[in-house]
Amino acid sequence: MNKKSFARLWLHSQLPLLWAYLLLTALLALLCYLYQLPTIIIGDFIRFSLPVLIIWLIIAVIRAHHRQQRVGRQELVSPANPLEQALVRALTNEQEHHRKLVQHLRHKQQEQLDQLDLFSHEIKNSLALLQAAAESQPAVSSTQVKTNVHQADYYLNLLSGERLAMDKSDLDLKWLNLSKTVNEVIRQNGQLFIAKQLIPKISISPVQVMTDQKWLHFCINQLLTNAIKYATPATTIKITWQDGTLVITNTGPAIPSADLPRIFDNGFTGHNGHHMARSTGMGLYFVKQVTERLNLQVRVFSPGPYQTVAQLTFPHKLVH
Repeated sequence: MNKKSFARLWLHSQLPLLWAYLLLTALLALLCYLYQLPTIIIGDFIRFSLPVLIIWLIIAVIRAHHRQQRVGRQELVSPANPLEQALVRALTNEQEHHRKLVQHLRHKQQEQLDQLDLFSHEIKNSLALLQAAAESQPAVSSTQVKTNVHQADYYLNLLSGERLAMDKSDLDLKWLNLSKTVNEVIRQNGQLFIAKQLIPKISISPVQVMTDQKWLHFCINQLLTNAIKYATPATTIKITWQDGTLVITNTGPAIPSADLPRIFDNGFTGHNGHHMARSTGMGLYFVKQVTERLNLQVRVFSPGPYQTVAQLTFPHKLVH
């Protein structure tokens, strides 16, 4: 703040005092006139009170200038009146809110960087396996190529899910054929079904849902990939539609009850995930983030010791 602005604001703050002094002087003059008192009383009042007023104003401007300099140096200043106290309290609260927001954003940024590093590493691993196979063998089997390409594509999808946190406007809502989308996901994961000798059993009535095609495909793919990953070989994975809910059921190790409250947490792999070399604990986390954006509900649980169920529920207004 320059000197001109400071002087103008300070004088404005002293106007009530100056107006009160002038009013008091005018009132004294009126009393002298009404009671026919000597006019010298007015002169004596001004002579004795005006120096006091000037000294008071000088002290006040020096204090105000000193406080203004301390504020400019971002030093702590004790409030001098209720208004300043309220302003200081509001500023303190705003600074605390800003500090927490910056801390939260830095934490989220670090999480995103860690996730990007992790997924990039996993994609490089898949490519490195293909390169090693090509260097050690005259011909690489199509099964090996498809498996590694699928693994790389899986983590590329997770990278797309991470982008959802950065770009929340990437939604294209329209009516979709749910059965068609499910079949596309199953075909995409066909090699994994063959590798584990799993049989998909689909029972979906003709239904259309209002949602984003890319992100619905992403969610179903993550839920189905998890079902394949933890399913017992040579069993059946059931995909059904029940009262507005897409249900994916697999036979395999149940999710421990202690893990259920945290299965959608960032990076949580759980007891079963610790036994999977490529488990990152990010798939369900991203599914949860995407479904919240799509106004869907996702639930994963184990109704029995050798069964896990994933449910994706659509609001009634988004189904016909």
